[in-house]
Amino acid sequence: MEVHHHPHVAKKNFKEYFLEFLMIFLAVTLGFIADNLREHIRDNNEITEDIKSVLMDLESDVMHFDIALDGNTYSYTLSDSLVNLLHSDLSNTSQIYLDARAVTSNINYFYTNSKTFDQMKAAGMLKLIQPRNLIDSLGLYYVTFQLLSSQDDYVRLKNDLVCKDNYLLFDTYVFSQMKVGYDKYNRSHTIVQLPLGHPALLSSDPKTINEVAQNYYYLGAAEKFDCIAAVRQKKLAERLIALIKQDYHLK
Repeated sequence: MEVHHHPHVAKKNFKEYFLEFLMIFLAVTLGFIADNLREHIRDNNEITEDIKSVLMDLESDVMHFDIALDGNTYSYTLSDSLVNLLHSDLSNTSQIYLDARAVTSNINYFYTNSKTFDQMKAAGMLKLIQPRNLIDSLGLYYVTFQLLSSQDDYVRLKNDLVCKDNYLLFDTYVFSQMKVGYDKYNRSHTIVQLPLGHPALLSSDPKTINEVAQNYYYLGAAEKFDCIAAVRQKKLAERLIALIKQDYHLK
């Protein structure tokens, strides 16, 4: 009968086991750290690009605010002028027609580009924005814009009333013959040319004149409040632009 001899296997001592364990532990730990580092770098790059996009959105908002504020200020100033003329000088029909037409031609509505912010919110990226007061300020900006949008809706309502009742006093044909375009020096104003001759108003009835004047008065008042809200929103945008440039070292 053959006797099988098993090969002698040397037993490892504690130090060898500990060394193997330590090497495995270090390899796993370093791999985990490397993965986290890659993810951190990727997140930082992504959040930086998103922040740059938010910055461009805010700068675009400010530019739009400037144009819309200028046009609306021009519009409600003409509303005041028209109300005064309808009250004190009905003979100046050319200027009355001009003011009436130019008021509605210069109404602007305010909007914001929140696409990047909304995408970051949906992707859960907002939590990566640092410092925390920046994300709080961004959230405040887009929430308070809803108030400005509500005031815009009120301006639309008053403008609809103006357009609806203008037939009581103004000849539509005269309006259609008045040339409308942009001033070559100020693109934010829609320039309306005086009508030819001295077109007549369609009514001399005081109640009718008062009704049309009242529509323009309330439209002008709505635009003034709209502009006040827009100025506040613009200041918020400018503050955010400064914070982003400071915190992310952007020019």
